[in-house]
Amino acid sequence: MSSKDALMKQSTIGTLGAVLLLAPACRDTGGSEGGSDDSGGIVTIDGSSSTGFDDSFLDESGTGTTGDPMPTFRCNAVDFIFVIDNSPSMLDEQQFLVQGVPGFVSAMQNALPSVESIQVGVIDTDSYPGLGTIENPLDGCDPEVVPDCSVCDYQLGAFLDKPESASDPETSCNFSTGKNFMDGFGDDFANEFGCAALVGAVGNPIEQQAGAVVAAVSEDLQGAGACNEGFVRDDALLVVLVISDEEDNWASPPEPQGGSVGEPGEWFDALVAAKNGRDANVVGLGLVGGSPKFDDCADLSQGVDGAEQSSRLVDFVERFPTNFVGSVCSEGYGDFFQEALVKVSEGCANFIP
Repeated sequence: MSSKDALMKQSTIGTLGAVLLLAPACRDTGGSEGGSDDSGGIVTIDGSSSTGFDDSFLDESGTGTTGDPMPTFRCNAVDFIFVIDNSPSMLDEQQFLVQGVPGFVSAMQNALPSVESIQVGVIDTDSYPGLGTIENPLDGCDPEVVPDCSVCDYQLGAFLDKPESASDPETSCNFSTGKNFMDGFGDDFANEFGCAALVGAVGNPIEQQAGAVVAAVSEDLQGAGACNEGFVRDDALLVVLVISDEEDNWASPPEPQGGSVGEPGEWFDALVAAKNGRDANVVGLGLVGGSPKFDDCADLSQGVDGAEQSSRLVDFVERFPTNFVGSVCSEGYGDFFQEALVKVSEGCANFIP
C-alpha cells in the first residue's frame, strides 16, 4: 500500500469511529439483535441506532488526531448506480444490501464534507421481469400482454422505482424526488432503497450486468424526457457497484446468445465517455463471485449459495483507476463497504472538475 493509500484509508476509516457501517449479517430483518431498524440511521455493533456520526477524530485544525492533513475532496456530488442481479439465486445478497447501504451512504456523507448531493439509482440485469428462460434467454416484453412495452419498467438500464423489478407496474416505491432515482440525503432514503433494491428473483437467467449499466448512462436514457433524465452530472463522481453471483458472458449458449454485447474494454469506454472522457471521475466496485479469487465462493452449480467465476466483470471493474472487488458470497457486506468508502473518498480526492 502506498503512503497516499495509507493516508486515505486512515482518514476515512477514522471517520467510522466506533460505528459499524452495516448491521451484522443476518437473514432476519425484523429487528432482531444486531439487525436493522426503521430509523434509517447507522446501526452500531450492538444493534442500536445512531442518527449522527462520531467525528471526534477531527481536531479544530481539520486534521486527524494523528496530525496528518485530511485529503482535499474535489467532487461536489456523487451519482451512485447499483446494478443488482435479479436471478433466482440472489435473494440473500439483496437483503444484505438493504441492511447495509443506508448506513454506508450516511457514512459517505460524513466522510466527504464537500459533497452536497448524492443521487442513487437501482437497475437490475434484464429488461423485463418474470420472462426469459434458458431456452429463450432474450424473451422480453410481449405487447399482447403489456399495453405499452416502451415504458421505463421494461427497458434495460432504466432505474427502478417499483419493488421486485416492477413485476407489478401498479406498485411504487414513492421516491421523494418524484423521479426514478433517489436522494441519498432524503429523510426516507433507507425505506426507499429497501423498496427498490429488493429486485426479486424471477429475472432472466441470462444476466446483462454490464449492458444494464452502459444503457443507464447512455444518451438514450439520459436525455430530456428519458427514463434516467438528469442523473449523470458533470460535477458528480460516478460510482458503479455491480452485485451478481454469475458471469456476464454474451457468448454463452444456448442460442440466441444472452448476456451483454461487447467486451469489458468497450463497457469501460462507454462509462468513461459518459463522464466526458475522464476515467478518474468513475469509481468501479464489484461484489462478484469466483474461485480461486474468492475462497468463500462455492460452485454455483452445486446450489444457490455459490457463485460463478466472473472474470469479465472483474476485468470491467478493475479497468477504472479507482476500484475494488469483493466476494458476493460473504456473509454480510460490512468489510466490503468499509473498503468501498475508502475508494469513494479516493475517487472524490482525485476528481477532475
